[in-house]
Amino acid sequence: MEKLSDDWITKGTLDFEYKKYILLAYLQHVSKAFEQHKLYPTFADLIMHYKNAAQLKEGKQKLLKSFPKKLTELDLKNFRMFFKSKVEEDVQLKELEDIIDFTMDKLQGHIAIGKDIFDEVEQHLIIEPVGVKAIEENEGLLLIDPQYDPFYHIYQYRISIFEAAEEKFRGLQTVFIEKIRKSIGTTLEQLKIQVLKNIQLVSNYSAFRVVALQPYPYEETLLPIVKRSFSSYLEKSQN
Repeated sequence: MEKLSDDWITKGTLDFEYKKYILLAYLQHVSKAFEQHKLYPTFADLIMHYKNAAQLKEGKQKLLKSFPKKLTELDLKNFRMFFKSKVEEDVQLKELEDIIDFTMDKLQGHIAIGKDIFDEVEQHLIIEPVGVKAIEENEGLLLIDPQYDPFYHIYQYRISIFEAAEEKFRGLQTVFIEKIRKSIGTTLEQLKIQVLKNIQLVSNYSAFRVVALQPYPYEETLLPIVKRSFSSYLEKSQN
């Protein structure tokens, strides 16, 4: 099973063994992807499913706390009162809790594996400016340079700032331009000028090269991690 629906826990019958079978079948697919160092979209899906399970667990606890309670014990010596919910937790709610706990435990283990892969890939990246940097770095060229690949992968990037609830969020948007074969006789500066001329942009555009030292699946792993790392790099350089 390659995908889980967002509501897979609550959808259909709340049967622990059945839900366990569904989850383990999905995690087999996850394990195979991770063995091949294919991180996305699997890694993002794992995190999403974990957050959904955590929200379900929190919601269930809030629901039980909202039920009316009755006084069961009065400790006059220590001025303490003990209460118990008037509504006993039924079988379905207990089954749901078991499913959620099992799910969160299993997902957490696979998320840790995905995080290790992410960190491993990121450690083998080198980010450096190409030529003179422009004053404004929120827009420019991104040259991805896998050392095992005879081509540069050229993108135009733009950083967008979003504001919500008194917080600012940065988003990196990229547009693929072209792949250019590497040549000993062409410097990165010359390459930058050539690309900018081809797409009719000003020559003082910022450009950055990201060198990938180790081979990883390009679309499923390298590209998304390069984007995240590059966005963090720009944010740090501007602070």
